[in-house]
Amino acid sequence: MITNYCHDHDPVTQVAAGNTWYTDDQFAKQLGHPGTRATIENRWCIFGRALRDHFSDKKPDGEWRLLDVGCGDGINLVGLNRIIESQGWQAFLCATDYNPLRVERASRFPFLREVRQATIQSIPYPDGWFDALLCNHVLEHIRDDETVLRELKRVLRPGGLMILGVPNEGCALARLRNHVFQRSILRTTDHVNFYTGDQLGEILRKSGFEVVRIEREGFFLPHLWLHYLITLFSVGRWLLRRLGERFPLQSAGLIAITYKAQSTLTEGDVESSCTLLSERSEAVSL
Repeated sequence: MITNYCHDHDPVTQVAAGNTWYTDDQFAKQLGHPGTRATIENRWCIFGRALRDHFSDKKPDGEWRLLDVGCGDGINLVGLNRIIESQGWQAFLCATDYNPLRVERASRFPFLREVRQATIQSIPYPDGWFDALLCNHVLEHIRDDETVLRELKRVLRPGGLMILGVPNEGCALARLRNHVFQRSILRTTDHVNFYTGDQLGEILRKSGFEVVRIEREGFFLPHLWLHYLITLFSVGRWLLRRLGERFPLQSAGLIAITYKAQSTLTEGDVESSCTLLSERSEAVSL
């Protein structure tokens, strides 16, 4: 049975085929393990700091508009709602995912204004509609990441906040895992982008985002089962936090806190415009 995930796969077909990546209960699987639960709750703390920093000196014209892109079953929506309620904000919280089963599950939350089935390459909202968006552990699956970042930028208002999380799979320990200890991962993973912090920052700036900081989470143990066993115990999780603080370049994850640049013309936009002008010139000459 196929168990990996890929945006090139038709989600309806994968759900019907019983592909567990598309059908597993993410709440039971992720929040049911103490290690992954601690990781997720730590992420919520990072998301909360970023949102409070962003909205602390701003007055909304009505409600804040927040989007979770690639929401899955809605784990991070629960975290976002906790942050919103703790701050007393009025917010229009919505979400998208391309898997219809995930959309159905996420839609059960009463605090969620709406959830739409959509690909990340074509988000069904107007230009500049959101004050903030979250895109967590999605970009590593998308081959044309620059196109996706331009689409995320499109739906953000100028100066809007984007929180983007990816694995730190370009680090030395991740390469050690993938090329030495668990070489089978490269044959089965659908990840196509293996970022370091520097590489992530570079592509974000190229795509028209101002990078405030890149937060690092955990520590990248170079074997999945070793990580699973160690994180079962609080002392193991404590040790990984300390190792991550001591060796930040070998963190398990990266969370970029960024803003949509006020001037939104980027290198990618210039290249696209030049290509279009060139094609039109060739057509005229013919």
